[in-house]
Amino acid sequence: MKPYCRSLPLFVMVVLSGCAGSLTINSVPQGALISSNKQALGQSPLVITLSKDSAKAMPLAANGCYMAPGFSAQWASGAEAASPENTALCNGLDSDYVVTISRPANAPGLEKDLTVANQRENVLAQQAQAQAINNVADAIELNSMNGPGMGYGPYGYGGWGY
Repeated sequence: MKPYCRSLPLFVMVVLSGCAGSLTINSVPQGALISSNKQALGQSPLVITLSKDSAKAMPLAANGCYMAPGFSAQWASGAEAASPENTALCNGLDSDYVVTISRPANAPGLEKDLTVANQRENVLAQQAQAQAINNVADAIELNSMNGPGMGYGPYGYGGWGY
């Protein structure tokens, strides 16, 4: 169990309904289409939240480990690779696991795949920047709702001496 899950107060754990683990499927380079059992799941890095519901699709081995299915990766160039047929998840559903699928070195089209990976990184960086701007705008808006005399300056630390 993650150390911070054990230390959370009971009322927070009820609200959060426990701490969930994850299974992250990475590809090298990033941006490959990840599939399992011939079903497309999304682009890497793909994060699957582990829960009792998601565990229903995973067989339980005799040693108590959940067995995650195999994953395949297909890059923009058409290069393909796969993870092992099963991945043992032996530390429970509240742990984090990583499966990495590497592109075959001898497959043609590496430049195309690297370009796609760079474009994806740029988009993710722009999304993170937009989210940060929205977070700041939300914080400013919340602080302005406190109004004069509430003890908060425009940046939420009481710097105006109200």
